[in-house]
Amino acid sequence: MKDVYLVDYARTAFTRAHPRRPEVDGWADTRGDVLLGKVIDGLLERGHVDGQAVEDLSVGCALPVKEQWSFGGRYPLWLSERLGRDCASRQIDQQCGSGLAALRSTAREIQAGAVEVGIAGGYENMSRVPMGPALFQEGVLTTPGVLQDASRLDLEVALNMGLTAERLADLAGIDREAMDRFALESHRRATRAEDQGRFDGERLALTNLAGETIGQDANIRADTSLERLAGLDPVFRQDGRVTAGNSSPLTSGAAATLLMSQAALTRHGVTPLARVVGFADCGVDPGQMGAGAAAAMEGALARAGLRAEQIDVWEINEAFAAVPLHAMRKLGIDPARLNVWGGALALGHPLGATGIRLAGTLARILQAHGGRYGGASACIGGGQGIAMIIERC
Repeated sequence: MKDVYLVDYARTAFTRAHPRRPEVDGWADTRGDVLLGKVIDGLLERGHVDGQAVEDLSVGCALPVKEQWSFGGRYPLWLSERLGRDCASRQIDQQCGSGLAALRSTAREIQAGAVEVGIAGGYENMSRVPMGPALFQEGVLTTPGVLQDASRLDLEVALNMGLTAERLADLAGIDREAMDRFALESHRRATRAEDQGRFDGERLALTNLAGETIGQDANIRADTSLERLAGLDPVFRQDGRVTAGNSSPLTSGAAATLLMSQAALTRHGVTPLARVVGFADCGVDPGQMGAGAAAAMEGALARAGLRAEQIDVWEINEAFAAVPLHAMRKLGIDPARLNVWGGALALGHPLGATGIRLAGTLARILQAHGGRYGGASACIGGGQGIAMIIERC
């Protein structure tokens, strides 16, 4: 197989989404596919890459319903001012792993020699599309007489991500204070990274339909404290540990990565951030879906012939604090090497875009801090996990 290189990565600012209070979301008036089209154009413009050279576009979206149905990835492509109409496209739903799955899809096209230049992106505008309860009421998520009769599944848990986090915390013996401390550290690291300008190289300042420039992430809480986090009530279980403070917030945003073969790097005269080493995904018990992040990474390490101690930097999605805490214990990860610029608890989790952010930020951290290998992984609703390993160029 041919080598694949992650050349560049860009994203929108991540805003706080709220379906019932859209006024708090800077992207509330802007569709997710529009955001992705803007990011793709910004990515190509700053890299001085001709959009006509892009042969493949994979789009991740966890909730491809109503306006987020992209006609097989065509809407973001048509909304881009730079991509050619002959670029192939597809839309991928692998829930919270959709962005990494999109990246894997385009990477495999390059590995197979089918294309030389591709883009993988993802988006979610969580203020503009119906979320869990509304989708259940509309019959989108379950069909009467089908999943309800699957007695071997605890659907109350499997279809409620917060309850799966509670169950994972029970299984792994992760207490409330550990989750709150982890959340606090995520905000502190993200605040420090923001102050140091770490996100300036990946975040594009774009305008919404009202003409307002949105250039800052809205979810980072520099003033939070352990006392504030400890004062929040459990959300999903009366005697539970999972709160709004140690869970990722609803978020809107889009992100994209530019991928090339070795021949394309030479042809376009660009220097990549990282080489793609490999991917793995897996299924796990849907009632403990958070375990998927560690399980998928175990598979990726095995395929790459690497050990966890050889990974210099980690990005494990903070859907809930219990997920990276479980992965740290399972894989023996040094906390100092995990989510060093903060994670989804502070930055936000626009579902379809998150995997792109994980991979792109990971590559940029490797460039900034040194080291050879980086690993990114995410748990996936329904009981899956997906992971990726890259090598710094």
